[in-house]
Formats: sequence, structure tokens, C-alpha cells
Amino acid sequence: MINAQEDIDYELIPCDEIENEQAWDIRVLRGEFVETVLRFGNISFNPVDDCLNFNFLVISSPNEAATTENESLQVFAGDILQSVLEIAIENESLMTKENDED
Repeated sequence: MINAQEDIDYELIPCDEIENEQAWDIRVLRGEFVETVLRFGNISFNPVDDCLNFNFLVISSPNEAATTENESLQVFAGDILQSVLEIAIENESLMTKENDED
């Protein structure tokens, strides 16, 4: 999938397990991984490859193939993350933190 859209392809849902109002999970609304719930971890810019690196967890899924090792899910998660970041940039709600490393 390319250009995942909020409320069409995925929705943000509050993360009840973490006491942080900034923590959200992502529920997939359609496609191969429908009803799969993802949680993104750290996101960082990789200057060597000029890309973002990220990790995610599969919180729940009815699809046994929905694992972090599944390349289709990795690509789909990347598409969702891109959409979430674009919306945050447009809404001026994206918060960033400088990495302490070089």
C-alpha cells in the first residue's frame, strides 16, 4: 500500500498500557492485516542512508503472519508511519528530540 490514509486504512487508538497521553497505537482498518494493532517505538533519522529508521511491535492481530519479521507488514507499517508524520507536520504537532550521538 502506498499513501495510507488515516480513518480509511488505519486509525489511532489510545494506548491504555502506557501512562503517557502522547502514546498511541495504530489499528489497521483494511487490507491483509485488518484488525492488527501496531505500536511504534523509536524513530530516528539515518544520515548515512538518508532515511528514517523505526521499530514497531505487533500488539495483537487475527493474522498469524503479522509479525515484525514480515516484510509486507514492515512496508505497510512504514506507509502508515509516513502518513502519521505528514499529518503531524501539517498540524504542527510533531515533536522531535535531538539525538545525543553524533
